[in-house]
Amino acid sequence: MKKLILILTVATLFSCNNFLDEVDQDKLIPEKTDHYSALLLNEFNYNYPLFKTVDYMTDNVTEDPAGLDSRKLSNKTTYTWQREIEIDENGKNISSINNSWEYMYEDIAVANYVIELVDDALGEEQDNNYVKGEAYFIRAFSYFNLLNLYGQPYDVTTANVDLGVPLREDIGVEITYNRNTVAECYAAIESDLLAAIELIDNSSGPLSVWHPDLETCYLLMSRVKLYQEQWDEVITYADMVINKAPLSRISESTPFVTEDNPEILFSFYATSPAFNLINYGTTLTEASYRVDNKLIALYDAKDRRKDAFFLGIDDGTGKKYYRTKKYERDLYTSLGFANFRVGEAYLNRAEAYVQKGDVTNGINDIKSLHSYRLSDTSSQTYPTSQEDALAFVLEERRRELCFEDHHRWFDLRRMKNRPEIKHVYTLVEENGTKLGTETYTLFPDDLNYTLPIPIKERQNNPLIRNNERYEKIPEVNEEIILDKSSSTN
Repeated sequence: MKKLILILTVATLFSCNNFLDEVDQDKLIPEKTDHYSALLLNEFNYNYPLFKTVDYMTDNVTEDPAGLDSRKLSNKTTYTWQREIEIDENGKNISSINNSWEYMYEDIAVANYVIELVDDALGEEQDNNYVKGEAYFIRAFSYFNLLNLYGQPYDVTTANVDLGVPLREDIGVEITYNRNTVAECYAAIESDLLAAIELIDNSSGPLSVWHPDLETCYLLMSRVKLYQEQWDEVITYADMVINKAPLSRISESTPFVTEDNPEILFSFYATSPAFNLINYGTTLTEASYRVDNKLIALYDAKDRRKDAFFLGIDDGTGKKYYRTKKYERDLYTSLGFANFRVGEAYLNRAEAYVQKGDVTNGINDIKSLHSYRLSDTSSQTYPTSQEDALAFVLEERRRELCFEDHHRWFDLRRMKNRPEIKHVYTLVEENGTKLGTETYTLFPDDLNYTLPIPIKERQNNPLIRNNERYEKIPEVNEEIILDKSSSTN
């Protein structure tokens, strides 16, 4: 077994101390506690490995029917849930579309490095405890994301045999390895979070909102318990967040994610994404993919979130289509582009209460959230039956958490009654001629809710088992007058 040696380059490392001035600029080896802290901040926070086209797979996104096929094609494989998302229909490799696996395991490798070595760093014990706790949190969160992208959805009856993702807890390098079960993955995630909670509770605490605090750990644990349908524990951990941190009123005219907003527990993904989510275009009025109008219709006139989250753009006919503000700096956020915030704790607890049959307390949590999201709640009606209340809470999660991290895709994966999702793809030549449409369907029990293991990983590790997925064959509109191959010549 080889040892993993981390060499930190000037180009990738940034920090608020004099680390770079103190050592050889070619090989930067962490020695002090704040060196390890800077390493974690850069590796995870600065370059958070979001699966960048995750929302294209959800019911929150639709295409621009006038958008050129050449501009939409790079996102088509995820938008249409293809079996092999890294190869487009022309046989071209899309190299960056499935790289979250690699980057998340890179984060895990760095977290393992910090966990193993930070106790020997030059610094106060309480500071070392915090950095080590943060590394455990990052490892837990990375495995949670990997599991819910590449592992089978959680099912209590089969979790002990369903395939999750490989678990690595050391800094060794192995050529081949196998996938752990879903149950083993969740057990590892919980163990890491408990370690993070203990260490952070006995530490100097986070330096800023760019680092997770205790309430962030509790919120992630409530999410982990929610996905495993452990309702009592969801409520316990959500209580720990709600009892310590408040909700804040949302505004249509000012950023919601700010350093002085007490609802923001932890802000990360500090750089502007390399893509503009649901904004792809060269001018303000262009967008090859847009927010689905069915999502927009979920917000009534009194819901401030519609104007806080979205930009309405005139499409040239007097009608509007919508783009998200959440990836536009200083419109929704003046901090990072992904966040842990208190609103999710209310949603987690509400769902757990309703699942237990306590509709009153569940709806009361939604009412509490609405008092900070709606301009007026006096005319709002709320369901009273368990079935209706559960549907209402899940719809509220969609309104509140849309286009934030991986929430909607992960929620769809864990639903007992998933909706059938249809995505229409319009074939448009470079001169604007419409050739016709293709309609693709993601079925409620679809295998394609689990992503394929990246091709590079399968090539490097032939023993790893890939996920089974369907070939997606479209329903073709009869308007098509040419086959697609002729439209690209």
